Amino acid sequence: MTRKALLAAALLLAPVAAQAATRIYSYDSVTPITQKMTEGGLTFVFEKSLFSTRVTKLVETHDIGSAEVKPVSDAVLGRGGLAAVLGPAPERDLYEITDQNDGKALKRALCHTERAFLAFGPIRNGENLRVHAVAFDPETGKGRLCVTLDYAFHGQWALPVAPMAQPDRSDPYNDAPNNTLAGGPVITGTPH
Repeated sequence: MTRKALLAAALLLAPVAAQAATRIYSYDSVTPITQKMTEGGLTFVFEKSLFSTRVTKLVETHDIGSAEVKPVSDAVLGRGGLAAVLGPAPERDLYEITDQNDGKALKRALCHTERAFLAFGPIRNGENLRVHAVAFDPETGKGRLCVTLDYAFHGQWALPVAPMAQPDRSDPYNDAPNNTLAGGPVITGTPH
């Protein structure tokens, strides 16, 4: 393939690759500290595209708690960022826990602070996950590790199928077939 052909193919595939699809993975708590913090495990809701993954929400799998998260630069943790807190650990994706839903309670439970972060590695189907809860200490100007949580992959949730567009069945003169699968009206008799 020529260079021009490769470039043209890449440009054609770019919109497809950029589209993100929602995925939901559940994990079981595997260590005593993880079971104490999230006894029923965690479920991660995230957007996955060809080039990136962005977590949007955490849900306690068997309880009703949930929190939204947003990606942030590790510069929010002060000098040295995440490396200064975790050392050579492979978990490098950093998210701030927002105040939405149960975010405030989660931050207090994990780090006893008003501003807390979660660091984890790539989220992959079938792979276990380690999550580090981290806080920024304004007195020292550095990040600090609050707790490390370990999870075993449990499974992927199936997302509901989007409903297909259905023809308008309110017109008795419409000659389209009756729509009985989608619960639409069934028209019988002859038009006047």
